[in-house]
Amino acid sequence: MRLVILMVHVLQWMEDSQYINTLSRRRFKMDPLDVISNLDKVIPYFQPIYGADTQNCVGVEVVGRLKLENLHSLEFFFANDLVPDDYLLEVDNHILIQALDEVLQSKFDGGIFINRHPSALLSDDPESLLTILQSYEEKGIHLNKIVIILQHQLFYGFEKELKNLITYYQTYGIKFAINSVNEKLINLEKLRFLSPDIIKIDFKMVQQLHTSSFQDLLNSVIYVAGKVGASMYYDGIIDSIQLRNAWKNGGRFYQGAYLSIPQPSINQLNHECEPLKNDILKYIRGEKNKLIALRDMTNLIQRKVESTINKYKLEEDLNSFLVNISNELNTICFRMYICDEDGFQQSANMFKVNGERWELQQKYKGRNWSWRPYFLETVLKMQSNDQGLLSDMYRDIETGEKIRTFSYPMNSGNYLYIDLSYDFLFKHNELLF
Repeated sequence: MRLVILMVHVLQWMEDSQYINTLSRRRFKMDPLDVISNLDKVIPYFQPIYGADTQNCVGVEVVGRLKLENLHSLEFFFANDLVPDDYLLEVDNHILIQALDEVLQSKFDGGIFINRHPSALLSDDPESLLTILQSYEEKGIHLNKIVIILQHQLFYGFEKELKNLITYYQTYGIKFAINSVNEKLINLEKLRFLSPDIIKIDFKMVQQLHTSSFQDLLNSVIYVAGKVGASMYYDGIIDSIQLRNAWKNGGRFYQGAYLSIPQPSINQLNHECEPLKNDILKYIRGEKNKLIALRDMTNLIQRKVESTINKYKLEEDLNSFLVNISNELNTICFRMYICDEDGFQQSANMFKVNGERWELQQKYKGRNWSWRPYFLETVLKMQSNDQGLLSDMYRDIETGEKIRTFSYPMNSGNYLYIDLSYDFLFKHNELLF
């Protein structure tokens, strides 16, 4: 029945495409039957995966290719919903066995990342794949070297069954990677529920998403990865900018044409990647320079705030104190207020209206800000170090602008909060990252 459905699909495609010359058409567009009828010409290719720590090849992803007159990717085959599961399994296993033979012959000792279609994996007896892998374990390929990659959009509605299967295979040391971005971002709760060992981000797919912020997308996935203890794996890297994004966003594994393209044998791979080593050194130097500049600017703000506070006696009337220091700090901030260690605001807001005139906003006195991320953590750090702290960049609730806040411990057990204006940050671009 499935074969009939597949044939109908192919015939419909032939009709819609005004299919005339079989050979010429197949040079430009393949159909699933080309794979099944030419299974002997399906071969594995190997794309290296580089580690952030060693900066060498730590694994290979096995990808299928169909070698006819030209070499064809099998992505069209595995992404076709009409291809029966038993066909998917047959092709998957055909590629896997050849790949494992190549691993043995090359004496490769890194991770082996294999793609499996979730539907086919669930429809098959779990022991079938395990039997293949265990037969090679006897030859020297340990199961803890195997990583199974799953595409998240292909298992919607089967998360519970898949979770049971993942847990079962993990007891043998087999790891799982889930590609969290395809046509859309995976539901983060489902990702957390499945708890993979590795979370994969494909830059090629990310670029196709209608998302307002690539960084917001990454932050969400990285947060889940931290909660489940998963490593980040970045694929589709085509230039140094994407590699830097992967490095800066916790990437443990890197892969893509910028680093190396797939090869028909493992011995043809670049096991050492000079572009990766050189670029990471540049990133480290650049990041250190930014952090040094940020540290120096934080110290400058600290000295300015200290000298300003020392000029004025801290009175019981905290609002008067804010009025006194506002002129001294006029060029760096647009808002100031004082809180106690529990986050209750002890003063009014001293706010610069239209960037020109300071005014007291009494309605804020008594409000509590302990609910804000890192508020209490910042207070405890100031208590330990007796120094001011500069926050990360964030978007201000009221103005909508991106700002930083400088927090400073006062002798009275209160804490002064100074919201730095965007104009000040812009003039000192080391504060903008």
